[in-house]
Amino acid sequence: MLIFRIMKNWMIALLLAGTTFTWAHGQDNTRYTDARQFQIVGKGLPTSPVYQRFDSLLDKDLTPAVKHLSKHSSGIAVLFETNSMYIKAKWTLANGLFYNNIVPICHSGLDLYAWQNGKWQWAGVGRPGDKETANSGIIVSNMDGAMRQYMLYLPTYNELTSLEIGVAPEAQLGRPASPKIDTTHRIVIYGSSILQGASASRAGMVYSSILQRKTGWDVVNLGFSGNGKMEFPVAELLVKMPASVFVLDCIPNPSPKEIKERAYPFIKHLLDNRPEVPILLVETVIRENGYFDQKTDQDTKDKNAAIKEAYMKLKSEGYKQLHYLPATNLIGSDHEGTIDGVHLTDLGYMRQLEAMWPQLRQLMKKSHPIR
Repeated sequence: MLIFRIMKNWMIALLLAGTTFTWAHGQDNTRYTDARQFQIVGKGLPTSPVYQRFDSLLDKDLTPAVKHLSKHSSGIAVLFETNSMYIKAKWTLANGLFYNNIVPICHSGLDLYAWQNGKWQWAGVGRPGDKETANSGIIVSNMDGAMRQYMLYLPTYNELTSLEIGVAPEAQLGRPASPKIDTTHRIVIYGSSILQGASASRAGMVYSSILQRKTGWDVVNLGFSGNGKMEFPVAELLVKMPASVFVLDCIPNPSPKEIKERAYPFIKHLLDNRPEVPILLVETVIRENGYFDQKTDQDTKDKNAAIKEAYMKLKSEGYKQLHYLPATNLIGSDHEGTIDGVHLTDLGYMRQLEAMWPQLRQLMKKSHPIR
């Protein structure tokens, strides 16, 4: 109490004397700009609000779960360039709760990459608060002041309601003059919680994001946790999306019965309405917990058998743009690619992309630019 009284009397004396002062850290003169002024990538269609994956006016036929999950900003990133010696951010979320198998930085934080020496290099993260919806902080500091292009990945499992990029007051900040993501070529991926981002360490380590940086193409992440079940209204939305390649990595979520009922009409709708776009159909990843849980093992086998049957039927009908990737060695053979037997670690994501890459590379060669 004595210390508090002394400090209080000292501050009053300074104010009465007309003296101004600042605390030891000084004033923060950072200049913040609404991120919507920069280039937004990773979106299949324009949306309102801008940071969600499906437009609220187009999702009326979707299930409530998919509508909710489509508000999560997984796969969406902001491109900007600046010569600031530091980068900060302020961002607001719809909720502050984390899942027990997802790192908070991936779930609700930000992940920054810089274009350096001809490639994307990780630069820093925005750390969310403990169950806070309003967040702010330094992402990277003490840089050399060179003009660079940056790509900021948004939260994978939360709804972002606002985002501001902060730079030094004298720094330049704007849209990239020569964006390093080619939006005239786009890969649209539809899938499950694995695709959405569970359980990467941060948003940039989801395989769709790794693919984006590897190719320089725009990549759209339509992973819906537990709900990539091939409902027909989703196929109708996919048909409307500009795409050079479609990837269907949604087999983990539907039951074998649902796959038998839904896969054929879902895929056929894409094939018939977008004949110019090659499609890669990916089997469900083999569940690591299925090596001991016999029920899980049989369920995985039944799912892959069901989707293989739909694929063979479509191929027999002459659809040449449909391609297939078995789950064999999709995440390696040492059983170390998951966090919980189902969802992938960074290691698992890297392995899955490596397994997909040979076919993806060939399909990209056959694809056409988006008009």
